[in-house]
Amino acid sequence: MHPILREILLEPVGWLAIGGSLVMFGLGIALAVFIRRKVRGSRRGD
Repeated sequence: MHPILREILLEPVGWLAIGGSLVMFGLGIALAVFIRRKVRGSRRGD
């Protein structure tokens, strides 16, 4: 196995990095969806 992959998959720090990346990605998507809903809701109110 490639040393970088081994470092990411076998060390706890690698799993934390993967988890943190997924959390940040999920927050970005959730924020975009939330803002889009707010904008659509405000357009209906006008």
